[in-house]
Amino acid sequence: MRKTERLVVDLPLHLVAGLRASVRSGAYPSESAAIEELLTGWYGPDGTNEPPIEILRAFIAEGLADSEAGRVSDAEEVYGRVMARIDALQSDKAK
Repeated sequence: MRKTERLVVDLPLHLVAGLRASVRSGAYPSESAAIEELLTGWYGPDGTNEPPIEILRAFIAEGLADSEAGRVSDAEEVYGRVMARIDALQSDKAK
């Protein structure tokens, strides 16, 4: 039997709305299941796959260099592309 622990978190309203919409759409059976899947994707199934700090620093440095060079994207446009990708993945998963 899997052990669990109750955790209370404060999230921005737009993230809560998105989480609840995912549950309402049937993509996840519960808010807890959705968050568990996200965290499992980040940390791996055994919870030990946190990326090394060097990799995170490299990603940040790359982002800063892109920004300084003018290689930027509109946040709303990126958000729209990410949400479209998530919707596509969810519908593929439902098939």
